[in-house]
Amino acid sequence: MKKIILLPIIFVTALIFISACNSKPSAESYLKDDSQRKAAIIALVQHQPYMKELMNEMMNNDSCKQMMMGNMMNDPKMKEMQMNKMMSMCKEDTSMCKMMMGKTMEMCEDDSTKCKMMMGSMKSRPNIMKSIKKMCDMQKMD
Repeated sequence: MKKIILLPIIFVTALIFISACNSKPSAESYLKDDSQRKAAIIALVQHQPYMKELMNEMMNNDSCKQMMMGNMMNDPKMKEMQMNKMMSMCKEDTSMCKMMMGKTMEMCEDDSTKCKMMMGSMKSRPNIMKSIKKMCDMQKMD
């Protein structure tokens, strides 16, 4: 009789231990530990497919995109790289160049200090100023 009662108790106890061993911690509980979180981030960044998956998730999140853009614009090297990329795109794609020029003109219309800054930077490029002036004069003749 004792064997009959003892056998189910052992079986249930074994099931409890097995299920406890198989349970996985949640991502939130795993990331709470600083060293585990740092190791996970490093592993993601150093593994190309994981990094690509992480970037895709970040690019699908609006607040994440804003944070990344803010960080990029605060880093002088990233800002320069972004400007260089925009300029090369402008050289390759005339519609992109036209759009960028339009946005620049809108910025000047909206903010006189930005317009003064742009005019000041153009003074250091007299050939461009002459070209623009010639184009303006030619348009007046039409």
